[in-house]
Amino acid sequence: MFSKILVAFDGSKPSLDAVESAMEIGRKYNSSLIILHVLDSYKYPYLLSSVILAPTYGSDKFEKEREEFDKLMKSLKEKYISKNNERYLHDSSPTGEARAKADLSNSTDSSSDTSQSENNLFETAIVEAETSAASTIVDYAESKNVDLLVIGSKGRTGLKKMLVGSTATDVVKYAHCPVIVVR
Repeated sequence: MFSKILVAFDGSKPSLDAVESAMEIGRKYNSSLIILHVLDSYKYPYLLSSVILAPTYGSDKFEKEREEFDKLMKSLKEKYISKNNERYLHDSSPTGEARAKADLSNSTDSSSDTSQSENNLFETAIVEAETSAASTIVDYAESKNVDLLVIGSKGRTGLKKMLVGSTATDVVKYAHCPVIVVR
């Protein structure tokens, strides 16, 4: 039903819950999963105001956030791949066992960090927002032709709506595909 799922991840508890939900759906439908983190330059106003006078001022914090999310996303990838391999190992059908052995043999290939099947199954992306985080998420989802978007109900921002955050509201409003908002 869903061949490609995109989940927006900002490090908050609701977004981590959204990743977990997307992983479950991905395992159920054998879907490829994309975890997207949007680096919002508007969180770093000194970057915008210092471009002309000191172009590198404050960029260390921006790069530090990029590195932290890169590490987080790699650990989420390992979790998703290992749980998929466990599922195939526990599958009693011959095709499930054969697939698990193939996946495991590919993952032990010393020539590359990840196997081709893992790369098709899971992708991470860290994108800098040119406009708002919501429009960046929607645009990225359209460019990757995803079948389902999963997003947390509230993010890390201080601005909170009563039930759903402003980014989640805008993603639901403008997305080209179904959206699941995880509370």
